[in-house]
Amino acid sequence: MAFISLPRATFSLLWLSLALSYDPLGSYMPVSNVLEHSQIDLDVKAFNDALKGDSPGYAAAKDIYQEGGGNSCKSATNPRTLQGFATKDLKGESFADAFYASGLAVNFWDTEILAALDGTGKYNGLSNTKRVTSAKKAVLGLVTYYASHELEAAIQKAAGDAGPSDSGSGHAWDEGWAFYYGSSDGANSPWEVSKKRDANFPDGSVVETAIVPYFNSGLVAVRAGTYSDTAAKEARDVIYKMWAVTYLRAAYKYLEISERSYSEKAHAEGYSYYMAIDGWIAAKDNAAAQTMRTALDITQTSIPAGTYCAAKAAMEAAYPSIGIDCEMMGTWTDDSATLTTCSTACSTTKVTLPAGADAVGAVSDTASDDVTCVPDHDDHDGHDHDGDGEGAAPSGARSMCKTALVSTAAVVMGLVM
Repeated sequence: MAFISLPRATFSLLWLSLALSYDPLGSYMPVSNVLEHSQIDLDVKAFNDALKGDSPGYAAAKDIYQEGGGNSCKSATNPRTLQGFATKDLKGESFADAFYASGLAVNFWDTEILAALDGTGKYNGLSNTKRVTSAKKAVLGLVTYYASHELEAAIQKAAGDAGPSDSGSGHAWDEGWAFYYGSSDGANSPWEVSKKRDANFPDGSVVETAIVPYFNSGLVAVRAGTYSDTAAKEARDVIYKMWAVTYLRAAYKYLEISERSYSEKAHAEGYSYYMAIDGWIAAKDNAAAQTMRTALDITQTSIPAGTYCAAKAAMEAAYPSIGIDCEMMGTWTDDSATLTTCSTACSTTKVTLPAGADAVGAVSDTASDDVTCVPDHDDHDGHDHDGDGEGAAPSGARSMCKTALVSTAAVVMGLVM
């Protein structure tokens, strides 16, 4: 191994430059501090962990959902909460408006998740398997939904009186990626769902990597000097199409499994994953969305023969309206099982997506503290009071505990090796 000898002063300046730059999140380079936002994945993990075992901790999971897990913080006493995501009114945003137009209330995610945790509504009398699985997958759909809010907020901020800036529109766009990808190499995040479904549909688009250039190009489009409202909306819409590919793959996979050999867990996975994109699909083709919704109805105790192929055919006919094609979707594959074969093969006109962009250059700024927070019950109702994308992340001055070190040592070693 060869090493380059650098003068001490040069190395010190190099280290200082890197240490004052925001860390990348996966393959995406943010232009603002979104450490705390990215750590919502740790709340998701805590929520899931509470529901493990034969006696799920519904009360503990509900507390994390409503009060926050203390990982994603606005300040030392104000946790960001999943329930805050689920109850925020997002009227005027294209993704959320599609869900509302399908007949859903503003708090539809909150209603769904609480019903699964409490065993009420459609979950009354359903098994722990269905309730737990639905709650876990619904939370991932919720985080995807809220990530859309940040993309929409970025576009609105850039078009507003203040214009595009890294601290305003750029920060909001960064938040969209931070929520989607998380802080732990994509674990317990919506991005991880795309990775798993990519593996299930190996001849289709690789969403886990293909989506990144559009997060990049959208960021470029909401920054000063490269601002383009048209380009930002174009990137946003491609991202939504890729989310549709991911969650439709989940619907297809788990519907096919449940019809072939009924599984409560698979059924609940298909139902809840599809919910993440159902409203957006309904805005493109309501009949196709309704067909899939009926096919995956969580109250069923079996899936009738022929349901999978009928729902799949209805959705494939809607691909042109959705803006995707058969090649992007790929084919559900499992070498360990004999899968259901449908008589009608997928056939659509090929869709050509616009080009994305490379990651932006690193932006230098001081590293912030990693805040650990607990709710102030005298001034906290479990909701996201001031809204993400409305300002910078909390400063280190309000940290209760640990200070995060900027993880640039590996980068430095890479430069001097």
